[in-house]
Amino acid sequence: MLSGEAGKTVIVFEDGASDQELSSIIEATLRHASQAYRVIVATSEQAVGECLASCEPVLFIIDADRSPALRFERLVVAVRAAVATRSLPVLATVSASNLAALQEAFRLPLVDFILKPLSPDELWGRIRVCLHHAAILGDLERQNEELARKSMTDSLTGLLNTACIVQRCDQEISRAKRYDQPVSFLLVDVDGFRTVNETHGHPVGNEVLRSLAQLVRVNVRGADTVGRYGGEEFLLILPQTARAGAVILAERLRKAIEVSAFTVGLATVKVTVSIGVATFPDKGVIGRETMFLAVDRAVYRAKTLGRNLVAWLDDAPAEADAVAAGADDGGPAGREEKADD
Repeated sequence: MLSGEAGKTVIVFEDGASDQELSSIIEATLRHASQAYRVIVATSEQAVGECLASCEPVLFIIDADRSPALRFERLVVAVRAAVATRSLPVLATVSASNLAALQEAFRLPLVDFILKPLSPDELWGRIRVCLHHAAILGDLERQNEELARKSMTDSLTGLLNTACIVQRCDQEISRAKRYDQPVSFLLVDVDGFRTVNETHGHPVGNEVLRSLAQLVRVNVRGADTVGRYGGEEFLLILPQTARAGAVILAERLRKAIEVSAFTVGLATVKVTVSIGVATFPDKGVIGRETMFLAVDRAVYRAKTLGRNLVAWLDDAPAEADAVAAGADDGGPAGREEKADD
């Protein structure tokens, strides 16, 4: 039985009912209130599932007299199992004689009831309250999701922020240990970025970083994770990727950046990047801290060899080994040495 517009759908569950009395009352009430809703009647739990799969209802109405308390609770949980209906309000019609048995069920979130016999004005008022409460909850959920997203996101680039990308490193290293699979990391450092800021100003530099972030994002795989790790540094996590595969991806990314030009207002800026590669597990890389040290030194090696390069450490020349030794002895590490680059 259908009426009204498809945009607002109400599912009425009348278990095994042949006369569909409740749905007729609902339709009459909505017409009386001049509300254009589509009313769908489900007479079995299977039919409820089919309705939920074919539409996104704004309200679920059930004749609770036909459903024992435990079954009622189970049905509410099942109806809200999908993400799209997790905040679906439920309105139960119930006789006074059955009210006590259903009290616990009526304590579920966004579950309300109305006593029989049904008054059209009271019914419409209760429907409005259910929809209003659901709208408030939906707004709160969206706000919380946005706050959670912002807490994880770098405001300039839209990538994961430093805290979040470091946390993801821990997670991926733990997963690699558990499943005995490699995970690789790329540290992308923009060459000479201070010159961009000094020549064109920080607003232009920010736009270049924003465009670079998008370029990095489109040049990685769906399973890879990208975050902003420093002022002009990006960290990439490549799950189930050995060093050889990571170097191939890093080189492809380096070339894509090298041939790109970033236009900001009247300025056209070209930049290059030095990329360090580190893989877990590998010689000397046993966890997050040693991974960060290895990938940072690899970037420094790329800088010392002329910039605009991809580098790693296990076949490092003497100068890179000296840098590593200096860092271990408390001397300047790669990040401090390349601060001006």
